[in-house]
Amino acid sequence: MWCSLPADAQVMPEIAASPSTLQKTLMQTAVTHCDGMATLHSTSMQDALSELYLRRDYAPLWQDDAEGLTISRLTALQNELRQLGDDGLWLEDYNDALLATQSSDMCQEVRLSSYYLMALEHLSRGRLPQQLHDPQWQAEAPPIDFSSELLELALVNDAHITEAFTLARPSLSLYMALRQSYAQMDRQAQPHTAIASGATIRAGASDGRISPIFEHLMSAGYLPTNSTLPQSYDASLQQAVRHFQNDHGLETDGIVGAQTLAALNITPEQRLRQVRINLERLRWISAQREEHLLLVNIAGGRVRLFRNEEIVWASRVQTGRPSRPTPTLVSSINRITLNPSWTIPPTIMRQDVLPQLRNNPDYLQEKNLQVLDFQGKTVDPANLDWNNPTGIMLRQPPGPTNPLGQVVFRLDNPFSIYLHDTPSQAEFSKSSRSVSSGCVRVEDAEVLATLLMESVSAEKRALLLTLQESDKTVEIALPGGPQLIISYWTAEAGEDGRTVLMQDPYALDQPLMDAFFRIEQNSWD
Repeated sequence: MWCSLPADAQVMPEIAASPSTLQKTLMQTAVTHCDGMATLHSTSMQDALSELYLRRDYAPLWQDDAEGLTISRLTALQNELRQLGDDGLWLEDYNDALLATQSSDMCQEVRLSSYYLMALEHLSRGRLPQQLHDPQWQAEAPPIDFSSELLELALVNDAHITEAFTLARPSLSLYMALRQSYAQMDRQAQPHTAIASGATIRAGASDGRISPIFEHLMSAGYLPTNSTLPQSYDASLQQAVRHFQNDHGLETDGIVGAQTLAALNITPEQRLRQVRINLERLRWISAQREEHLLLVNIAGGRVRLFRNEEIVWASRVQTGRPSRPTPTLVSSINRITLNPSWTIPPTIMRQDVLPQLRNNPDYLQEKNLQVLDFQGKTVDPANLDWNNPTGIMLRQPPGPTNPLGQVVFRLDNPFSIYLHDTPSQAEFSKSSRSVSSGCVRVEDAEVLATLLMESVSAEKRALLLTLQESDKTVEIALPGGPQLIISYWTAEAGEDGRTVLMQDPYALDQPLMDAFFRIEQNSWD
């Protein structure tokens, strides 16, 4: 094997097939002096390459000295890199490796390895570093150096590159379904004519915009390709609009108003971009998740309980309104409170309760609120200056009107948030459920509590149920409770495989798109 090193290095003689001191020196020199290397955001590429070749005893990876290979490792690498397009990754990131031909050049050897490691990092951890673009609080700080994990992927079976990519690719069902949906989307630039704004279109209406609405829905697959253009807004077109609204997180009323019109006017390119950044978000989630996981989607208003790869329970949730957003975080559910009382948080007390209390002397009685000092002793509200109350808290005892309902799921976090039941059941039927003051309200919370208490002994569960029926507040430690990830994503695959684009209540899509596609563009400026 002839090795070509940088200009200040001389061409070296052929290296023996077995590792040698000379081969080690050449490999180390190539790692430190050759240019054109890919980069990693989780660790130093030079350190990763040095460790990779140390663990291979400095044997080249791309010279195909392994026996029994059906195709060369380089061909296998290039095949896998091309498939990253279906993951929403940008193939030009790996262009040097995709265009490479078989060679004994030592710089190409280490350069290919750098692209191999970068591709595995992109696929397993995301193309962008999450904490720079989607900062989240974490109960336990993750390790700073992910190089060992990355090298384990690269070395899992270096005779079969495909296996490394299979293990790196997220197995999270949400990711796999969205990836498949994205793979079926038309990625070629398509002409798109915006539908004009105007009056709301209701059943039976005649409107000049019915034709472009019909064309948009038919091209997107919501109407059969042989459909006939109706003369008015008829039942079949309304049904197609309802299906479209359902896929876009809108009220499924069949009425074409401003929000539905805005969704119809999203261009094919914008749709592709939205799916791509959400594949990135799901890569971030997959990199952190544990086998027992409670996963909340703020934007979609959904919660899912995973055991291993299986979703064992799912429901709707209400999350924080944009003015009081639910924070993204990673923690765990470590205890459950049955029949909780509700101590009003300072922000809600200051911004919501006190203004109403000052205007309504009967507010405390109407809301069944107790006034307590910080030691839990009752305070006479008549003795307080409600324009500037100090040293007190307001608490609502357990009961049917308590905002926390019958059960609260506790977690360690600095935001004083938790998941809980709610008497506001009507809000679950709405398409947009960003309505809380930051906590996560859970539909069918008692079902979730039952599932999480399976780790508690049968005798203790029976006792807890008795206590629950007595309206007594009970706190239950939950050792081994599920990991909790509260995250934010705005695209999924529906049950029929169609891409579902959700609303973006916190307006987080555009900043991530700007970062994701700016880096993409800058790669080739």
